[in-house]
Amino acid sequence: MEANLIFRGMMVVILGLFSIVFAIIFTHDRTQRFAGWLAFAFLSGLCAFLVDISRAALDPVLSDIASKLLFWGFSTALVMGVFKRFQAAYPFRILGLTLGIGLAGLMWFSFGNADIIYRSIVSSITAGLIMVWMIPILWKERRGRLGMIMLALVAILCATYFLRPIIVYGMMDATHTAATYQNSAYATILHVTSAICGLACGVTMLIVVGHDVIEKYQRANTTDPLTGLMNRRGLEKYVTSEMSGRAAQKSVVIIADLDEFKQVNDLFGHEAGDHVLKRTGAVLDTVTSQLGKVARIGGEEFVIILNHVSFRERNTIAEHIRLSIAAIVHPEIGLKERVTASLGMAVVAEGESFSMALRRADFAMYKAKADGRNCVVDTAESDNIGIAGRSG
Repeated sequence: MEANLIFRGMMVVILGLFSIVFAIIFTHDRTQRFAGWLAFAFLSGLCAFLVDISRAALDPVLSDIASKLLFWGFSTALVMGVFKRFQAAYPFRILGLTLGIGLAGLMWFSFGNADIIYRSIVSSITAGLIMVWMIPILWKERRGRLGMIMLALVAILCATYFLRPIIVYGMMDATHTAATYQNSAYATILHVTSAICGLACGVTMLIVVGHDVIEKYQRANTTDPLTGLMNRRGLEKYVTSEMSGRAAQKSVVIIADLDEFKQVNDLFGHEAGDHVLKRTGAVLDTVTSQLGKVARIGGEEFVIILNHVSFRERNTIAEHIRLSIAAIVHPEIGLKERVTASLGMAVVAEGESFSMALRRADFAMYKAKADGRNCVVDTAESDNIGIAGRSG
């Protein structure tokens, strides 16, 4: 009895504390929808538990139904939060079907063939079935230690829901009535396992949310807000982590600078210029998505890194980039008008740093400007003449 009271107190503190913490996180940053769902989940769990331990003062059947519905609310909100975190489509039909079948069973064993034990079995199995639908997406999206911990946690929660009625009613052959529920083996095991699982779930999810918040702000520091590409800091981070030593050799660095872009801003406004930059960034990202990385390092200047392409391929790709930029239609400046780009290209030589290759590509880009714009200059060409398509 004393142990049961201890775990009841622990449950109130655990569920209440985590619901408040996740609600504060969501209130501070409304983009953290995962935290919002977690706040709702733990609040539902808290209400379910408070109703469950207050049955003596309430209608035994209605309070039992209410606690189980709130308990399912915890499971459902947790599922919705996980799907939101991974930007996956909500499994409304599956969840609706599971809840519908569970509700039908709950009503039958409440009013049709009243049986408190079967209500407990239906409640636990339904909660487990609701949470099972998280396992496929967690398995698919598992990355690193944190992803594996989330997967293991949900698997353990599901196993707890399925095994609890089997252990209590099958192996222990325990039984209870509405009057003896609070001191029953089922209630004790329910409260003990719920306290342990609630604490483990809350701590794990808090770590996950903290990781998401940190990752968001790191991403904001390394991402250009206008185009969604890497910014200069993001480029430096990528080069440091991915292009050190031999990994950088034979990589191709291209600097693309939009021609006479200041005139676009002066004649059509900065909003039109922003649209031009967004479309250019999107095209560059699409063209080079399987070949390397793209960054906007300031104004109308973009850096493209191509990894391990041949001499012939790099010229072809650079020309494709030039033509793709020139082909973009910008309605803000007129359907017949085009914004072109001058490109400078350099290969990271053996023993050369990325910054040195970038500097050579920058010189080549300025030569492309001097050569008449809308062309590509490759520093590997002995005479440094643009390799293609000079037009205006």
